[in-house]
Amino acid sequence: MLDRQIQAADYSHAMTAEQLVQGLEQVMSLPDACLRVNQLIEDPDSSSADIAEVIAQDADLSGRMLRLVNSAYYGLSGRVETISRAVTIIGTGELRDLALMTATCDLFQGIPADMFIMRDFWHYSVATGILGRTLAKKCNVLHGERLFVMGVLHDIGRLVILQHMTEKARDVLLVADGKNDLLVGAEQEILGFDHAEVGYELARAWNLPESISTSIRYHHDPMAAREFGLESALVHISQAMAYHLVWGREDDLGYIDGGVWELTGLTVENCLESTESLGDQIMEMFAVLIGDGNPKASPKRRG
Repeated sequence: MLDRQIQAADYSHAMTAEQLVQGLEQVMSLPDACLRVNQLIEDPDSSSADIAEVIAQDADLSGRMLRLVNSAYYGLSGRVETISRAVTIIGTGELRDLALMTATCDLFQGIPADMFIMRDFWHYSVATGILGRTLAKKCNVLHGERLFVMGVLHDIGRLVILQHMTEKARDVLLVADGKNDLLVGAEQEILGFDHAEVGYELARAWNLPESISTSIRYHHDPMAAREFGLESALVHISQAMAYHLVWGREDDLGYIDGGVWELTGLTVENCLESTESLGDQIMEMFAVLIGDGNPKASPKRRG
């Protein structure tokens, strides 16, 4: 009965993904510190000291950045005590990406808990990022560390839809019924666009690098990407592997587009091998970005 009601509903597509994001520009704006860091990195006359000073003035951001640099993710031999040292070690470009990512984790509030469990979402997203970075090393991707940011942010469009189109998002969840392969189709039918398009438009509005916005746009359809196809393919594999790792469902691996194996040179077997030693790293990164405490996985709340 419920499915019939959903199918019979009048889903008039009043806007595009781009229009949705444009209408939320003020609501979805990033903290001043992140915007300023981005400006300084684009300014050829700025220095790493200028960037470090801006981050240091934001106590929460600087604290997270130091925890991140000192985590197992980087595996440094000595402890980093200052933001200026962090900038020297990881570089300004990656620092910008990480600052934007950490700020994003705090941006979405008020999504009904009966629809979506945020801690599970970020657990899965962090797992996708860690896996992406790991697989990028196997494929010798230039600047492969950016795959971590791509992975963490790949489903950011889902949060926009859940937060700002809540009632239609409920219908999407009911139609998809927790099945990843049905999600995009349900969004297209009900909204007229999907979360990958929304995430892409948001990344562009935030002036994120094109490689990041493109991988977000094509993480469900990597073979359609004209640029950054390898990165999009790695995010595609990583998000499916993250489902498998977090929720332990074998059918999620069958969802991987067959073309990406040839493109990346990877196999299911060596990807599974890559996940075996990443559990502690994923949980540590989750604690840095989201807060202490173990997430409770919920298979039906997937994205």
